[in-house]
Amino acid sequence: MRRRTTAVLLTLVLAGISPAPATAAPGAPTVPVPAVTGPLPPRPFFASDLDLPARGYVEQEYLYSGHANVYDATVAPGIGARPTPSPTANIVSSGHPYTTRMVVRRPAHPAAFNGTVIVEWLNATSQYDVEAYWFRTHEFLLRDGYAWVGITAQSAPVTHPVLGLKAFDPQRYAALDLPAGDALSFDAYAQGLQAVRRAGVLGGLQNRIGTVIAAGVSQSAGRVSVFVNAVQPRTRPVADAVLLYVGGERLRDDLPIPVFKVLSETEFAAPPASSANEISSLQPDTRRMRTWAVAGTSHSDWASFAVRYALLRRDQPTAPLRDNCARPSRSRIPDRYTLSAATHHLARWARHGTPPPTAPLITLGPDGLTVQRDQHGNALGGLRLAPFQVPVALDTGINENPPGAGGLCFLNGTHLPFDRATLTALYPDRPTYLRQFTAATARNVRDGYVLLPDAAEMLRDAHTSLTGRDLECRELCANVSQFPIQPSTQLLRDHTAFLYQRGGDRLLHTLDDATLAVARGQTDPARQPHHYAVAVRALEDYRDLLERQRRLGRATVEQAALLDGYATELIQRLTPGPPTGHGA
Repeated sequence: MRRRTTAVLLTLVLAGISPAPATAAPGAPTVPVPAVTGPLPPRPFFASDLDLPARGYVEQEYLYSGHANVYDATVAPGIGARPTPSPTANIVSSGHPYTTRMVVRRPAHPAAFNGTVIVEWLNATSQYDVEAYWFRTHEFLLRDGYAWVGITAQSAPVTHPVLGLKAFDPQRYAALDLPAGDALSFDAYAQGLQAVRRAGVLGGLQNRIGTVIAAGVSQSAGRVSVFVNAVQPRTRPVADAVLLYVGGERLRDDLPIPVFKVLSETEFAAPPASSANEISSLQPDTRRMRTWAVAGTSHSDWASFAVRYALLRRDQPTAPLRDNCARPSRSRIPDRYTLSAATHHLARWARHGTPPPTAPLITLGPDGLTVQRDQHGNALGGLRLAPFQVPVALDTGINENPPGAGGLCFLNGTHLPFDRATLTALYPDRPTYLRQFTAATARNVRDGYVLLPDAAEMLRDAHTSLTGRDLECRELCANVSQFPIQPSTQLLRDHTAFLYQRGGDRLLHTLDDATLAVARGQTDPARQPHHYAVAVRALEDYRDLLERQRRLGRATVEQAALLDGYATELIQRLTPGPPTGHGA
């Protein structure tokens, strides 16, 4: 073992890479271990509606309490982008009591644990806790044996009178106490990380923890970046690595741990005044820093929004299930695959010193601010996933609010499928499309931007798509906008696919059959009634299979109600007679 360790160290030295030190300088204070209560009885806010037991996972919630400092560190507005790293913070005052919570999703058996824990600073932008990283990567985390912990570090998700935790369950969350203004958030998060390491919240996995990754998305990325720059350097590190997605300030050059920042196109294309532009915060890759920019993706993505529809209807029924934007919103480029690959690389980087691959940034014009685009309007440069490199739509990171309306549409991006003529010109037949897509997917895997299981999923989706068939695909067929706005078989397929149900392949096959039948009906109006009848039969089969999934416990009551309602609406719209249903 000693010879192997020596060989690894020698390899790192020759490569110019030094392993990250495990602790701060001698004499640095240690983050206190908070007092932990729990696990609490089921069920926490946003309790997962995925079939965790079937995947060998458990979900638990803990409260924890301690005393926190107030620091002079500040966080930039919006996503926290700032061109200058925060310096080490000073303590303004000490001894402030707090109580907050963490949700733990982990393998039930130690042998299934890969040794890495992702500790997510839950996003507070919506005034309730959003598991933004979990919603994007849950399938990867469950598949590869990660543990995930979500921490409530800010006050709004606790105290908001309608959306907050105390409003959701006044008894369960009565003890939560985080002062307004989030002055204690940095220590609440740091002590939560320490509880993960030392307070037994991972049960039998505790002695197998090898790497703890601090993670934040968007607004939370901004706060995690300040925590890493300004607060963690004061003490012995409680995080071994940092993952920032679609946000965060520039990172210090002297950090002893690796940092991975993954950006969408939005952070390059958003107006600087929107507080969502990262261009001024970009920094070169180093032996401790990586930045990937995924072309064609949007800050607020489609998959992580669609996967929470049933959760929102269950736990946040006043939250909207549609965007009100000037253009069809939310890019369909699957950024979750790249975020999963980045997590995989970061864990290896922290544990073994293996640096991740680099990626080109999105191409900017001579002004250094304007995203350069091709003839279709898609961005040039950047990390290019196969669905973007072999495009079937306009997918961008930009959108706008309708005239006179408010909202966050500038974060939502745009997705507008190419018309039939454009698709046929690009891909005159199926072999042409599939050959190009397969080659692009192989390059994604070779370059380290996509993991093999996710590449296989991209290929399956390409093989079931309509591209290269020279078919019309408009209303009731096209994957555009969201279901309440424009119901379609492809949107229903996405809602189904993102849940990764056991036995869900049969559900997807019926929806692929329905999509093909609808497209044939729209291409051949003379035979449209026949083709639409085929689509209706496929959707009725889908409803039967969905009910079976519910009876087997593979779909929750809320999931089944949501999906069945959408299928029913499609059947009504495809059946001769006046349209009915809530989306009419």
